[in-house]
Amino acid sequence: MAGSPQYLQELIDLAKEPSSDKRRELLRRVTDLFLDTPRSLSEQEEADFSHVVGRLAYEMEIKVRKILAERLSTVATAPRELVNRLANDEIEVARPILQNSPVFKDSDLVAIVRKHGEGHMAAIAQRKKVSAEVADTLVERGSDSVLAQLAANAGASLSRTAMETMVDRAQKNDALHEPLVTRRDMPPDLMNEMFWSVSAALRQYIIEQTANIDPGLVDEVLSQARGRVLDGYDHEERELAQAAKYVDREQQSGRLTENLLVKLLRLGQVPEFIVGFARLAEIDNRTARRIVFDPSGEALAIACKANKFARTSFSTLLMLNENSAVQSPSDVERLLKLYDQLPHDAAQRTMRFWRVRQQAARQPAGPVAPLNSTTALAQVG
Repeated sequence: MAGSPQYLQELIDLAKEPSSDKRRELLRRVTDLFLDTPRSLSEQEEADFSHVVGRLAYEMEIKVRKILAERLSTVATAPRELVNRLANDEIEVARPILQNSPVFKDSDLVAIVRKHGEGHMAAIAQRKKVSAEVADTLVERGSDSVLAQLAANAGASLSRTAMETMVDRAQKNDALHEPLVTRRDMPPDLMNEMFWSVSAALRQYIIEQTANIDPGLVDEVLSQARGRVLDGYDHEERELAQAAKYVDREQQSGRLTENLLVKLLRLGQVPEFIVGFARLAEIDNRTARRIVFDPSGEALAIACKANKFARTSFSTLLMLNENSAVQSPSDVERLLKLYDQLPHDAAQRTMRFWRVRQQAARQPAGPVAPLNSTTALAQVG
């Protein structure tokens, strides 16, 4: 019986044996002894167990240490020192401990992320719960693959800063698109920022998810986004300065209409068209440029619907826009269907997120109260 004098004597006898098989048996039986009576051990006895098992394990081959890690990976009373030792082993050993052990403190996991590479970080990113502190460190040091696993983990707490970093990196990595966009705690403004780089299916998801957000919560979300105006705003504004002079004259004379936009595009006056479109849509020139140069044509459909452009005007702009990849009749039909079915208020809300660039450019960013984005998204129908 475990804990009896006879059993303990057997362990002592095994410890005297030099063979690998005997020492493997000793490791198994000592571990069994701990697992049978973990709560009856004193602090010193637990420390002794951790020392003995750790020493035995590191005299054994990797497959033995892997088995030990698997056995201890879900034990809440496993000695923290031993768990950390196994977690810093080769990834084949460390993986089950890193993914499952409830023993770690956040400081342990942060230290492991800073010390080890991709395999260890990926295992931590897959834990049932990942704190914001640990997630921040993973985002700081992890590859896009690690970030994709972290984004897909509903149990990971992601700070606003971490999400912003991930959205920036998603511009060049498709693997991050779906796990980020579909997170329930994804701030709507960041979700809309991803609109420009994700697939058609994810664009539709973004429109649906942000369509019915309470207007007051939209204001709070947008106030958080002021600091994310992209670099280069002033440079692009200067490029369009000459076109802006023409648009100023047309606007002052009351001739700046959607019909004028159609005329400008027919004449190939793209800079004037961009500035004119920006004025009518009440967005900044950079955002107008992104809408015009969006190859899918979907951004143009949303902007035209939000600003109540006539269906014929949208259709004409779509076909005249040489920057669009829309070529076939089926593409045009799909976009006209989108234009027809998209609710006006949903298009307006999307435009509000896009307008944040103009608001941020004109207003200095100030202190912003934290927003619970989960609360905001919970109100989406």
